[in-house]
Amino acid sequence: MSRSRIAIAVAGVGAAMVALTACGGTESNVTEDGLTTVTVGNMNSNSLTFPLLVAQEEGFFADAGLHVETVDAVSGPELTAALIGGTTQIAVGTPENVMPAMAQGQGLVAIPPFGQLDMSLITLQDSGINEVADLVGKQVGVVQRGSFSEKFARSIMVDHGLDPDSVTYIAVGAGATMEPALRNGKVDASVGATSTVALLDQHGLAIRNLANSLDETGGEAGEFGMQTMWTTTVDYREQNPEIAEGFCSAMNRASDWIADDANRGAGVQLMSTLLAVPQETAETIWDRTHLSWKYRIDDEKWNRVADWVLEDNETGLPYADYVSADCGEKQ
Repeated sequence: MSRSRIAIAVAGVGAAMVALTACGGTESNVTEDGLTTVTVGNMNSNSLTFPLLVAQEEGFFADAGLHVETVDAVSGPELTAALIGGTTQIAVGTPENVMPAMAQGQGLVAIPPFGQLDMSLITLQDSGINEVADLVGKQVGVVQRGSFSEKFARSIMVDHGLDPDSVTYIAVGAGATMEPALRNGKVDASVGATSTVALLDQHGLAIRNLANSLDETGGEAGEFGMQTMWTTTVDYREQNPEIAEGFCSAMNRASDWIADDANRGAGVQLMSTLLAVPQETAETIWDRTHLSWKYRIDDEKWNRVADWVLEDNETGLPYADYVSADCGEKQ
């Protein structure tokens, strides 16, 4: 990401902070059951935050002595802004929003679990586009310009020996607005998460998958890509180590629970409820994503993602300074 794009990203976070911090911050307190309350920024009805729902429903937070209150946001910048402003104490985050804020000295630290990049480059089966090379001269829908979805599409083009600027990238938003753009031919292809692709299929669109970050067609981005992390501030982690440890421990238990095939039935039901989709659609999403969350990432993966996001930032984000690798470490 160019310095100008970093500035824009952080400016977006700053603008969101004005609105969110007006609500005031919240301090941890103890419930009648003796649980310590922690306020967590969440993206409602989004499979990327699935471990949070599992940790709630399976009682993992309660086991860790925590009562989690969620504050829902509709975008990554809102989530990061609320965390920086003190409206929340922990939040889900995306590298494209969190890392520029880190680079600007906002005092954030990444904690587990870390979600693998979940993106597919898709087209309609009757579009006449049968492989990535057929995209040259076409229009590709992305969530927004400069977003991870565009970076993924560009990466796939490069992996296939093509000029990433040989296609036109069109901002079409997420699933609700992406569908009509694809259905009505406003774009020739699009980039979406597994949950988005499953919903398109549910709505009767016959989809051809050109590249997917979760299988061997995702190229370099599929190898190192990371879509989500959980975040807190350095100050909060230092001042509330037991709360941070408890949160990480509960979320790591949730990740293990999701990865266990024995929990598929219960997990599909939770996924169906979270996304408000039929069980059959939830099964598709579960089968493709339930191994997506990792307890730990190494410095190589972190550095490659940071380089991808920040591009010409020369200082980078040293792993030891920005990743709380031992948070909730399993004994």
